[in-house]
Amino acid sequence: MPDSAPPVKIISPRRSLIVLLVLCMVFTALGVVILVLAPTKTLNALVGTGSIAFFGIGGGIAFVTQWRRTHVITADQDGIRLGDGGRIAWQDVDRIGSTSQLLGIRLRRYEDFLDSTPRNAGHSAATLRESRARNAGWDLVWPQRLLDRTPGEAARDLQRCRPST
Repeated sequence: MPDSAPPVKIISPRRSLIVLLVLCMVFTALGVVILVLAPTKTLNALVGTGSIAFFGIGGGIAFVTQWRRTHVITADQDGIRLGDGGRIAWQDVDRIGSTSQLLGIRLRRYEDFLDSTPRNAGHSAATLRESRARNAGWDLVWPQRLLDRTPGEAARDLQRCRPST
């Protein structure tokens, strides 16, 4: 395994975000049509403006925010960076593996990972231990629906980034 493997980015599928965008655009367009056809009626003005505000502005903000959060895992020769902000050095990774439905990472130690993770990410030593007990020995898991490839392919791609020791 070469030490200079290119970084691997595992993203969540964006198909549902595209569907969200199209639906928001349709309802925004309907709001515009309602305003154009009968702008003087109070109910039409409220429904049209509400539709434009909720689906146009709110949907646009939701789309952009979720699009930015689609990077689930980024791995390079320094370690693994999680989408929620945590960082795992390779020396803290015990194993990377998968089941048919999950990608899993087992950690040797939690301290450095927990120090690099924002508090709102929901990780603690207790939650990682619970995850290990519940998920066949994996501290961190990602279901297949959050990955842009199969869990087995994701595990192999992450292993390729791991420097040989």
